Amino acid sequence: MIRDNETLNILTANIARFVRERLMVLDAARRRDDGLPVSTEASCAKMFASEMCGRVADRAVQIFGGAGYISEYGIERFYRDVRLFRIYEGTTQIQQIVIARNMIKELTQ
Repeated sequence: MIRDNETLNILTANIARFVRERLMVLDAARRRDDGLPVSTEASCAKMFASEMCGRVADRAVQIFGGAGYISEYGIERFYRDVRLFRIYEGTTQIQQIVIARNMIKELTQ
């Protein structure tokens, strides 16, 4: 049975996570289109998207092994460029601070 295959279970869980993160981005966009404040949602989406991109790049390098670091392969450039996604538009830690401040603000109102 498929459910007995641990590797397939892990892949399935990852797919579910990807879908949920995509829904988070779409929800933030819908809220913005509706004129609602989206600071928290936007920060969550930025943080998760940049972190996910980093994980994908890391796994791609893992698949390529040592060749993943060689500039002859596109994955080396992708891995290097992806690092900027975690910095551009605010680092993960900045996004976490924005999220926490907004949550505290919402709870105290």
